[in-house]
Amino acid sequence: MKKTILALLVAFSAPLVAAPLHNDNIQALGPVDAGLLQDGPHQDAIYHNLQTRLANDKASKVKLFGKAYNWQSLSQFTPDEKALSLYKTQLSVDRYTQGELVVTGLEKPSLYLNGEKLAKGDKGFTLTMTTGEHSLFVLASGSKTDEALAFDFVGKTDSDQVSQTQGNKRLSAKQLFDAEVVSGLSLSDNGDYALVSYKSFNDDKGDSPDSRTELVKLDGMQVVQRWDGRPSGAVFSPDNQHLLFSKDNKLQLLNLKNQQKTTLTAELKDASGFTFVGNSQVVFSWNKEGKDDGKLVKHFQALEDRWSGWRDNSQLYVLDIASGMIRQLTKDSASSHLLDSDVKRGTLLFSRSVVDYSQPPHGKTALFELELTSGTERKIGDYLAFNDAKYAKNGLYVIGGPNFAGGVGLNLSAGLVANDYDGQLYHMDYQGEQIKALSKDFDPAISSMQVQDNDDLLLSVSKADRSPLFLFDVSKGKYQELSEQLDVVRYWAATPDDKAELLYAGTTASSPQAMFKQRVGRKAEKLWDSMGSYADTRIPQLEEFNFVNAEGVTIEGRVYLPHDLDKAAKYPALVYYYGGTAPVSRAFTGRYPFNHWAANGYVVYVLQPTGTYGFGQDFSAKHVNAWGDYTAKDIIDGTKAFLAAHPFVDADKVGHLGASYGGFMTMYLATQTDMFAASISHAGISNLTSYWGQGWWGAMYSGVASRGSFPWNNTDLYSQHSPVFHADKVSNPMLLIHGDADTNVPPGESQNMYTALKLLGKDVDLVEYKGDNHHILAREKTFHWWATMLAYFDKHLKGQPQWWDSLYPATE
Repeated sequence: MKKTILALLVAFSAPLVAAPLHNDNIQALGPVDAGLLQDGPHQDAIYHNLQTRLANDKASKVKLFGKAYNWQSLSQFTPDEKALSLYKTQLSVDRYTQGELVVTGLEKPSLYLNGEKLAKGDKGFTLTMTTGEHSLFVLASGSKTDEALAFDFVGKTDSDQVSQTQGNKRLSAKQLFDAEVVSGLSLSDNGDYALVSYKSFNDDKGDSPDSRTELVKLDGMQVVQRWDGRPSGAVFSPDNQHLLFSKDNKLQLLNLKNQQKTTLTAELKDASGFTFVGNSQVVFSWNKEGKDDGKLVKHFQALEDRWSGWRDNSQLYVLDIASGMIRQLTKDSASSHLLDSDVKRGTLLFSRSVVDYSQPPHGKTALFELELTSGTERKIGDYLAFNDAKYAKNGLYVIGGPNFAGGVGLNLSAGLVANDYDGQLYHMDYQGEQIKALSKDFDPAISSMQVQDNDDLLLSVSKADRSPLFLFDVSKGKYQELSEQLDVVRYWAATPDDKAELLYAGTTASSPQAMFKQRVGRKAEKLWDSMGSYADTRIPQLEEFNFVNAEGVTIEGRVYLPHDLDKAAKYPALVYYYGGTAPVSRAFTGRYPFNHWAANGYVVYVLQPTGTYGFGQDFSAKHVNAWGDYTAKDIIDGTKAFLAAHPFVDADKVGHLGASYGGFMTMYLATQTDMFAASISHAGISNLTSYWGQGWWGAMYSGVASRGSFPWNNTDLYSQHSPVFHADKVSNPMLLIHGDADTNVPPGESQNMYTALKLLGKDVDLVEYKGDNHHILAREKTFHWWATMLAYFDKHLKGQPQWWDSLYPATE
């Protein structure tokens, strides 16, 4: 990347000096006859539209009203006194930078930075830039004959410096959030048609996504039909002739051959989960909102009564397509959830949740079969640690925890207690008997399944930090990985035949989303990717980094490196983990953007500590009744090994962060070690007892994570593993972040720790996002949240407090 440094010649006792932008690195276009633009009432809108179209256009030639214009170096450009001229350049900063851009020689210039119009300051136009590259676009209605054309940057302080760059740019937060991605996939049974949904974001629409869904012929991806958004409940008919979907709460049937639509029903408000049973009937769920207790009080009926919608009642119904007649199939005080159908047997498989606190994980699932013709229900059984069930040729496939069906799937060393979040595969007969474990020796955790015509299974799994697709060959009892092009499959669909056609979309750790089709046994073919959103963008380098812990177990991890790494220099580092039993995904981006952190100059170490699933039952079992014991040691020892292997990391400038259980780990680690220079806990748990009792899922999660342990029979676990009980041991600055509407981990968990650290005189900050639950999801809030975390680490690890101070100014 070519870079021209603009050093600010500043003395501490003298005023700041303007540094000129170099004309050779500024592109100019014009003069353009813009008509009456100068006096028009919509000048701002016209300028905004023009810069949106041209700012990031790489073409050297532009046509405006049929006339061709060439971008050229400003040093070779002569503006016209009364004509529109356009200018663009790329600015680059290596830290949070503030200042003003003084423009001379132009009439009524309008400036845009990354598409946003700049306001006027004292001297020029106010610039605020975070680490990375920024697109500057200028439009002016004419030039001044008595002034030389110049662009000069004046920094707010001597550390505020800019450069102009040509070529590739660093990864930005907007790219990661806004880039177009696949957001849903469906596939007809014969593989001829696919339904593909896409979404993206932009500045103009803010938090509202641009989304569309395309019905395509898979061979050639020819678009047959297009919708804004995604048709609700869309599903292909088994005979591949129709697509069923809901519009305005009315079911519609689209003929795939002639594109004719037929409305099947009147309004079916609160209906969902449409599933063909044969080609003539559709089974669906129909919800009725539950009654509350009025405005004065709420009398809780169960622990689950804290959950939104728990009092609702959803039952199964069947629609006869030919006549439009609807018949209710199930009726119970508990909702009925469809799992599968068997057309040959004329039956449905469904479940109901059972309130039962008699044993962990403190809730059962009742499994039923319904005979469609007679409407007769048959209960198959009540189960702990149940996740899903599907029909097999001669029985049922089930996904559940190792303790499912009395522990028939257990594969543990002596003294360990199974982690029931570690999904296992089972087969049982139609009566719920003769249960056989099928994945005891298969380490990946199984999350979902599709049964094929030959009784084989397609599986979505967690394999270490990857989420691939597998084929389980029932006759051979063997597992075969399929989606080797991707680290993380986010969406997938498949035909049911023996040699299934797969359609899937996902990412690798270092490449953005792509969509593939693949016939089992053949190579995959890429159909689409989002690389266009990352044109001319450098992706940080990734290295695998594993170490062997004190128990002789390999702890896997990965390291993201800053651009242009100078191994003779010293870099700050961030250590990220979860520990709450799920591995930290290798997805290209997500709520915690590791690639973005590395692009901001941090070496980022992500590890998978003991207790996560996807590595085998022994590994995940050490999550149970540990609450940090194994996990903290792995993180501390892993960080030491990481530092030893990466001497270019400054050991005195290492920050750590995690969220939810990972937020608990951040607080816990801060009481166990002083090796970290700054801590960030998002939605973390500070007191195991208050989380257990007040979190909406606290008791249920603890039924797995603290199996058999309660505040009255294991007080040491609930007190000594609660970080707030050891707040006096915290020695480094800590930022606590929480959504003030968090129902999973209530905001009181961060408030507990904030109160303790404040009273102890420690360096602590608390930031609550108003109206947000456990995750920050909206676009604008996400950008602020990401900025908050990086600004905090810039302050404490880089000695650069300006970004943090701009976000959270000190109060007098």
